[in-house]
Amino acid sequence: MILRVTQGMITEAFMRNLSYNLKRLGEKEDQLSSGKKVRLPSDDPVSAVLAMRLRNTLLSLEQYSKNVDDAVTWLQNTETALQNTGEILQRIRELTVYGSNGTLTASDRAAILDEITQLKEQILQEANSSYNNRYLFGGYYTDTQPFSYDTSGKIVANTAFDLPSKVTVVSDGGTGIKSSAVDLSKLGSGISAGNYKIIVTNFNDTAKTADVEIQDDSGNAIARAVGISVNQDNQRIYEVDGSGNPDSTKDFVLNLKNFNIISNGTAQVTISKEKAKSYNLGRLNTMDVSLYGDEVFGEIFKVVEEIEDALKNDNPQSLSSKLSDLDNAINTLLKFRSQVGAKINRLEATRTRIENNKIDYTSLLSNTEDVDIAKVIMELKMEENVYRASLAVGARVIQPSLVDFLR
Repeated sequence: MILRVTQGMITEAFMRNLSYNLKRLGEKEDQLSSGKKVRLPSDDPVSAVLAMRLRNTLLSLEQYSKNVDDAVTWLQNTETALQNTGEILQRIRELTVYGSNGTLTASDRAAILDEITQLKEQILQEANSSYNNRYLFGGYYTDTQPFSYDTSGKIVANTAFDLPSKVTVVSDGGTGIKSSAVDLSKLGSGISAGNYKIIVTNFNDTAKTADVEIQDDSGNAIARAVGISVNQDNQRIYEVDGSGNPDSTKDFVLNLKNFNIISNGTAQVTISKEKAKSYNLGRLNTMDVSLYGDEVFGEIFKVVEEIEDALKNDNPQSLSSKLSDLDNAINTLLKFRSQVGAKINRLEATRTRIENNKIDYTSLLSNTEDVDIAKVIMELKMEENVYRASLAVGARVIQPSLVDFLR
C-alpha cells in the first residue's frame, strides 16, 4: 500500500509547525518583557499557589514592620516622659533636702514651695502626655486624660482606672444566663480583676425582675441587689457591708442588654485588666506598650503634695521624713523606665527578624515566579532562529502555483 502525500498535506503540516514555533517565540517574548515565568495560574498551578501564599506572607510582614515602628515610637515617647519626670523628681529632692534645713525662714520655704508647685505642674503635663491623640498613660482608656485636679485641689487619677477592660463569661453551664460578655460600667472599691460568680435567683419572667448576687473565688458575697430589671441597662448592684447587707454608697453597674438573663442560674465570669494599646508583631506575638498612670504617677503626686503641705506649714522635720518616700517614688519610676527599655530592645530584635524574613521570602518568591534573564534571552534567540528557519523552509515547501503567476 502506497500512502500518497499531497501538496495540501505538506502545506497543512508546515502551517501547524510554523504556528507552534510562533507561539513558543511569543511565550519567550512575554517572559522577557514581564520578567515573570508565571503570569497566569495556567502557566504553572503549583508555582502560582506558592507565589500567592508568599505574597500574602510578605504583606503580613510589611504590616508587622509598620506595627513595630509605631510601637517603638509609642515607647520612645513614653521613655521621654519618664525621663523628664525623673529629672524633675531629682530637682524636687534637692529642694526638699534644702528646705529641711532648720536655718531657713518661712519666706525661704515659701520660695521653695513656689518652685515645687511649678515642677508638680510639669509632672502633671508629663503624666498626661499623648501620642497620635492617645494618652500614653491612659491604660485602657487612651482617649481619657489620665490625671486632673479634684475639688480639693489634689491631683487624682481618672476613675476609669478602676474599671476592667475585659469581662468575659467563662461558661453558663446551660443555665438561664446567656452572654458572650458582661459590660461593667462602674466598679465599686471591693471589685477588681479576678474570677467571680454571678448568681440569679427569684427570676420573674412576667415582671422581668430578679435578685442578683456576685461572689468571689472563695464563695463570699461581695455585691447583692434585689428585684432589679433584667432587660435594662445601668442596673446597680450594691456591694455588701461587713454585715452582709447591701451598701448603697458602693455599687457597680451591670448593663443587662448585653448580659441577658432568662431564668435562674449561675455564670462564671473572669474580670481581667488588659491594656488597650497592644500591637500585633507576628503570629501569636503581641506586646502591650501602654502603662497605667496611677501605677506610675500615683505615688509621685502623693509624695509631692505632702512635701508641699510640709512647706506650707513651715515644718522642716516633716520634710526630712518625706525623703525616703520620694526615693521610693523615684525607684518606682526607674522600674518602669527599665521595662520600657526592655520592650524597645525586644522590638528592635523583632524588627531585625522581620527584615530578615522579608529578604528570605522575597528571594523565594523571585525563585518561584521570576525568570532567569540570561537564560530567557538565549532561549528567545534560539526560538527566533527556529522561526526564521521555518519561514525559509516554507518558502521552499510551498511552491508557486499557476494562480501566483497569473497575478
